[in-house]
Amino acid sequence: MKLRIGDTERTIVILSWLQIVGGITGIGLVAYLMLQTADVNGAVLLIFLTGLALFTFSIYCGKSLLKDKNKIPAVILSIVNYAMQVIQWSLLGYGFSYSTGAEVTMGISIPALDFKFNIAAVSSSFNMSINSGTEFMLKVNLIAVMVVWVLSDILDELRTANMDPELKVEEIATS
Repeated sequence: MKLRIGDTERTIVILSWLQIVGGITGIGLVAYLMLQTADVNGAVLLIFLTGLALFTFSIYCGKSLLKDKNKIPAVILSIVNYAMQVIQWSLLGYGFSYSTGAEVTMGISIPALDFKFNIAAVSSSFNMSINSGTEFMLKVNLIAVMVVWVLSDILDELRTANMDPELKVEEIATS
Protein backbone atom coordinates (compact mmCIF):
# COMPACT_ATOMS: atom_id res chain seq x y z
CA MET A 1 0.00 0.00 0.00
CA LYS A 2 1.36 3.37 -1.00
CA LEU A 3 0.75 6.18 1.43
CA ARG A 4 0.15 9.24 -0.74
CA ILE A 5 -1.77 12.48 -0.72
CA GLY A 6 -3.42 12.04 -4.10
CA ASP A 7 -0.70 10.89 -6.46
CA THR A 8 3.10 10.85 -6.12
CA GLU A 9 3.58 14.21 -7.82
CA ARG A 10 1.12 15.95 -5.47
CA THR A 11 2.76 14.27 -2.46
CA ILE A 12 6.17 15.56 -3.57
CA VAL A 13 4.80 19.10 -3.91
CA ILE A 14 3.18 19.00 -0.46
CA LEU A 15 6.33 17.62 1.19
CA SER A 16 8.49 20.22 -0.54
CA TRP A 17 6.28 23.07 0.68
CA LEU A 18 6.22 21.57 4.18
CA GLN A 19 10.03 21.79 4.23
CA ILE A 20 10.11 25.31 2.77
CA VAL A 21 7.50 26.74 5.14
CA GLY A 22 9.06 24.91 8.08
CA GLY A 23 12.49 26.28 7.22
CA ILE A 24 11.19 29.83 6.92
CA THR A 25 9.38 29.65 10.27
CA GLY A 26 12.49 28.10 11.79
CA ILE A 27 14.70 30.92 10.59
CA GLY A 28 12.17 33.33 12.07
CA LEU A 29 12.36 31.41 15.37
CA VAL A 30 16.17 31.59 15.43
CA ALA A 31 16.12 35.30 14.56
CA TYR A 32 13.64 35.95 17.39
CA LEU A 33 15.77 33.99 19.86
CA MET A 34 18.91 35.82 18.75
CA LEU A 35 17.21 39.16 19.45
CA GLN A 36 16.15 37.97 22.91
CA THR A 37 19.63 36.76 23.91
CA ALA A 38 21.67 39.30 25.84
CA ASP A 39 25.04 37.52 26.07
CA VAL A 40 26.35 35.62 23.08
CA ASN A 41 29.38 33.43 23.72
CA GLY A 42 30.94 30.71 21.57
CA ALA A 43 28.52 27.94 22.59
CA VAL A 44 25.45 30.11 22.05
CA LEU A 45 26.76 31.25 18.67
CA LEU A 46 27.36 27.59 17.70
CA ILE A 47 23.78 26.74 18.65
CA PHE A 48 22.35 29.65 16.63
CA LEU A 49 24.49 28.83 13.59
CA THR A 50 23.48 25.16 13.79
CA GLY A 51 19.81 26.13 13.90
CA LEU A 52 20.20 28.50 10.95
CA ALA A 53 22.06 25.82 8.97
CA LEU A 54 19.39 23.18 9.63
CA PHE A 55 16.50 25.45 8.67
CA THR A 56 18.36 26.67 5.57
CA PHE A 57 19.00 23.02 4.66
CA SER A 58 15.26 22.36 5.02
CA ILE A 59 14.46 25.21 2.59
CA TYR A 60 17.08 23.91 0.15
CA CYS A 61 15.66 20.38 0.32
CA GLY A 62 12.13 21.66 -0.31
CA LYS A 63 13.25 23.84 -3.22
CA SER A 64 15.21 20.97 -4.76
CA LEU A 65 12.26 18.61 -4.39
CA LEU A 66 10.00 21.19 -6.03
CA LYS A 67 12.20 22.42 -8.88
CA ASP A 68 14.82 19.81 -9.84
CA LYS A 69 14.15 17.67 -12.91
CA ASN A 70 16.02 14.70 -11.44
CA LYS A 71 14.12 14.11 -8.21
CA ILE A 72 16.33 11.30 -6.83
CA PRO A 73 19.01 13.53 -5.20
CA ALA A 74 16.31 15.85 -3.84
CA VAL A 75 14.40 12.93 -2.32
CA ILE A 76 17.61 11.62 -0.72
CA LEU A 77 18.36 15.05 0.79
CA SER A 78 14.79 15.28 2.08
CA ILE A 79 15.13 11.83 3.69
CA VAL A 80 18.30 13.06 5.44
CA ASN A 81 16.47 16.21 6.58
CA TYR A 82 13.58 14.25 8.07
CA ALA A 83 15.81 11.50 9.51
CA MET A 84 17.44 14.18 11.69
CA GLN A 85 13.97 15.00 13.00
CA VAL A 86 12.96 11.47 14.06
CA ILE A 87 14.68 11.30 17.47
CA GLN A 88 14.70 14.15 19.98
CA TRP A 89 16.87 13.56 23.02
CA SER A 90 18.49 15.05 26.09
CA LEU A 91 21.03 13.26 28.30
CA LEU A 92 23.64 14.38 30.86
CA GLY A 93 23.39 18.04 29.95
CA TYR A 94 23.50 17.53 26.17
CA GLY A 95 20.51 17.40 23.89
CA PHE A 96 19.16 17.87 20.40
CA SER A 97 15.70 18.32 18.93
CA TYR A 98 14.78 19.66 15.53
CA SER A 99 11.58 19.71 13.52
CA THR A 100 10.26 21.68 10.57
CA GLY A 101 6.72 22.14 9.39
CA ALA A 102 4.82 19.80 11.68
CA GLU A 103 5.37 17.33 14.47
CA VAL A 104 3.59 14.73 16.51
CA THR A 105 5.98 13.59 19.23
CA MET A 106 5.72 10.91 21.90
CA GLY A 107 8.27 10.12 24.53
CA ILE A 108 9.39 10.07 28.13
CA SER A 109 11.08 12.48 30.47
CA ILE A 110 12.98 11.58 33.65
CA PRO A 111 13.37 12.30 36.68
CA ALA A 112 9.61 12.94 36.93
CA LEU A 113 8.94 9.94 34.65
CA ASP A 114 6.46 11.92 32.59
CA PHE A 115 4.97 10.69 29.34
CA LYS A 116 5.15 13.53 26.82
CA PHE A 117 2.89 13.99 23.81
CA ASN A 118 2.99 17.04 21.55
CA ILE A 119 1.21 18.06 18.35
CA ALA A 120 2.29 21.09 16.33
CA ALA A 121 1.34 22.20 12.82
CA VAL A 122 2.97 24.89 10.68
CA SER A 123 5.67 25.34 13.28
CA SER A 124 9.33 24.60 13.65
CA SER A 125 11.38 23.83 16.71
CA PHE A 126 15.05 23.61 17.50
CA ASN A 127 16.76 22.91 20.79
CA MET A 128 20.41 22.13 21.27
CA SER A 129 21.85 21.82 24.78
CA ILE A 130 25.51 21.92 25.69
CA ASN A 131 26.31 21.39 29.39
CA SER A 132 22.93 22.54 30.65
CA GLY A 133 20.44 20.62 32.75
CA THR A 134 20.40 17.01 33.86
CA GLU A 135 17.01 15.88 32.58
CA PHE A 136 16.75 12.75 30.48
CA MET A 137 14.29 13.03 27.62
CA LEU A 138 13.65 10.81 24.62
CA LYS A 139 10.91 11.53 22.06
CA VAL A 140 10.06 10.21 18.62
CA ASN A 141 8.55 12.48 15.95
CA LEU A 142 5.88 10.34 14.29
CA ILE A 143 5.37 12.81 11.41
CA ALA A 144 9.09 12.54 10.56
CA VAL A 145 8.90 8.73 10.67
CA MET A 146 5.92 8.74 8.30
CA VAL A 147 7.57 11.24 5.91
CA VAL A 148 10.81 9.21 5.79
CA TRP A 149 8.73 6.13 4.97
CA VAL A 150 6.81 7.91 2.20
CA LEU A 151 9.98 9.47 0.74
CA SER A 152 11.73 6.07 0.78
CA ASP A 153 8.81 4.60 -1.16
CA ILE A 154 8.94 7.50 -3.65
CA LEU A 155 12.70 6.97 -4.01
CA ASP A 156 12.10 3.31 -4.88
CA GLU A 157 9.53 4.37 -7.51
CA LEU A 158 11.91 6.90 -9.05
CA ARG A 159 14.78 4.42 -9.15
CA THR A 160 12.51 1.86 -10.82
CA ALA A 161 11.52 4.47 -13.41
CA ASN A 162 15.19 5.26 -14.13
CA MET A 163 16.02 1.57 -14.62
CA ASP A 164 13.29 1.09 -17.21
CA PRO A 165 13.72 3.72 -19.95
CA GLU A 166 10.31 2.85 -21.42
CA LEU A 167 8.58 3.77 -18.15
CA LYS A 168 8.30 7.52 -17.71
CA VAL A 169 8.35 9.24 -14.32
CA GLU A 170 5.03 10.91 -15.06
CA GLU A 171 3.45 7.48 -15.50
CA ILE A 172 4.77 6.39 -12.11
CA ALA A 173 3.72 9.67 -10.48
CA THR A 174 0.11 9.13 -11.52
CA SER A 175 -0.06 5.50 -10.36
